Amino acid sequence: MALLAGLRLPRPDRSNAGMWAIAGGHALNHTTLAAFSLLLPFIARDLGLSFSQVGLLVSVRQFMSVVVNIPAGVLVDVMGQRDRFMAVSLVGALLPYLIVALAPTLPVMVACMAVVGAAMFLWHPAAITTLSVLYPDRRGYGLALHEVGANAGMTLAPLAAGFLVATLTWRGVLVANVAAGLPLALFLLAVIARLQPAEGAGGQPARTLRGYAGNLRAMLRNPSFVVLAAVSGIRSMTQSGLSTFLPLYLVYTLGVPAPLLGVYLTILQVSGMVATPLSGTLSDRYGPKRVATAGMLVTSLVVLAVIAVRSATTFVAVLAPLGFFVYSMRPAIFRWALGVVPRDAEGATVGALFTAQALFSTFTPVLGGALADGYGLEAVFYFIAGTVLVANVATAMVPDLRRQ
Repeated sequence: MALLAGLRLPRPDRSNAGMWAIAGGHALNHTTLAAFSLLLPFIARDLGLSFSQVGLLVSVRQFMSVVVNIPAGVLVDVMGQRDRFMAVSLVGALLPYLIVALAPTLPVMVACMAVVGAAMFLWHPAAITTLSVLYPDRRGYGLALHEVGANAGMTLAPLAAGFLVATLTWRGVLVANVAAGLPLALFLLAVIARLQPAEGAGGQPARTLRGYAGNLRAMLRNPSFVVLAAVSGIRSMTQSGLSTFLPLYLVYTLGVPAPLLGVYLTILQVSGMVATPLSGTLSDRYGPKRVATAGMLVTSLVVLAVIAVRSATTFVAVLAPLGFFVYSMRPAIFRWALGVVPRDAEGATVGALFTAQALFSTFTPVLGGALADGYGLEAVFYFIAGTVLVANVATAMVPDLRRQ
């Protein structure tokens, strides 16, 4: 509690419409993704998919982000034009779900998940480097606001989808998401494009490819950054594993109906929304190492508590702390990593961090699906808890940033 003494959350600038538009775009990017995660147990039952096949869909989406992240970070740093990257991301992350609803075969779904993965992860290098320009002295808080946008989308989507799937088919829920999302995406992109020149969101090429390559090599030779990239990957692996297998566990093991499943996943996300701005602010004030390590330690313990609670009615007691500490880690880890690299390589740094996250997350759904098919869904949660403990040990090798 001593950390919270005298703490006041900064107030966002209301006149900064571009900031809110970027946060809104991040929310939209995650809305249909969150709805799809809730629908996966019902899609699997309807189409007769195994846990391994469900894991394959998620892994393909994550793998494509591995392919995209580093090139996207390079292009953002060298070319600028961040608003165009964000436009491609929003449209490409929405339309494939319409195809899934109309032609739900496994090969088609795999191809659509590949497109979604590529499009979604085009967003981060452009959006996060823009936030870094807008908030150079409060990057931790800026990253937290961006994360709140994603959490907002992932909070509202399961709640709505859980009740909608009780009256519509899962195909109807996907169509409704796309129909509502496309007009909103066009509006947000118009706001970002209009405010871009004044806020530096577009910009001219910042440096040559040769100079950029030199900074990239220096970043990859930085042992602190390499460790933090791996820790960020393990954190993302935890989130990916939980988002894939927690709904399956609740439906298949505890027999939770769709509306209650939506409520449970919303509780998970609401606690994450509370945690992210607090985590970003604390990392700016007290240093990101203390925030990240505390979050990882408690996360591993709460994940183990998931399989200890066998009642659907009391499961809510586990969800709130689980969401709080899982989502509290990313702003602190990103703030930490951005503090150990040169400022002119931030776009590549963000791309590398998301590449590490996607690379680790690619294997989790497939491996988790195999564990679930062979040993039961509980085995997945033991695996997740163990990897988080390993990441916590690794952070001991990285010094904290100097407090501002």
